[in-house]
Amino acid sequence: MDESLEDRVKRLEQQVASLQRYLGIQLDDSGGLRLPPEFHEALRNGKLVKAIAIYRKETGASLVHAKKAVENMQRRLSVEP
Repeated sequence: MDESLEDRVKRLEQQVASLQRYLGIQLDDSGGLRLPPEFHEALRNGKLVKAIAIYRKETGASLVHAKKAVENMQRRLSVEP
């Protein structure tokens, strides 16, 4: 029995939601990661070490991953009008 595209997408979305719950990842309505206001404040003020520490605490990411993620966010922030 072949699975329809709609059924496959629905199944995959359920699997992703299950993994997010298992890993404790909370996303906002736009699909972005929810980080506390302190993170955004640190990022806006150029306090990368503090932002990385908060990111790691909230996501459980490694230092390398957190550093890359925060640096990417900082670059996007400086490019946006």
